[in-house]
Amino acid sequence: MFKRFKEKKYFKKKFEGVQKMIWDYEFKRSKTRSLREAIRQKYDQDKSRMATLLAKIGTENKNPTMGKGDIARLDDDKVRLEKEIEKWEEQLKNLDLEVNGSKQTNEYPEGAVGINQTLDSLRELQIMLKEYIKRI
Repeated sequence: MFKRFKEKKYFKKKFEGVQKMIWDYEFKRSKTRSLREAIRQKYDQDKSRMATLLAKIGTENKNPTMGKGDIARLDDDKVRLEKEIEKWEEQLKNLDLEVNGSKQTNEYPEGAVGINQTLDSLRELQIMLKEYIKRI
């Protein structure tokens, strides 16, 4: 009888621990999503600046009004912006992977477990613990 009581108490604490882990992962997901949104805004700004820069370069190529040094500077700005945009895209991809995970692909042969999958697993574990505690 006493053994059953200790066992039930142990699994109730285990259940509470799983709940705390769920809260931790929900917090992490929330923070990751807000970070992703901040990066997406910077990405959008740079894409907009790139469109403006490309229009300006196109105009200068048709009707040059600037010196050759200034046109070369525009080309340098274009290369710099392209690298910056690639960096933002990579960061967005990594954050999406962290939250959503990935199935098996060429890039991720074993797949990748994201926060959402971890939360699903923890919730399933909670259900199993609840059922087990009832049976004890």
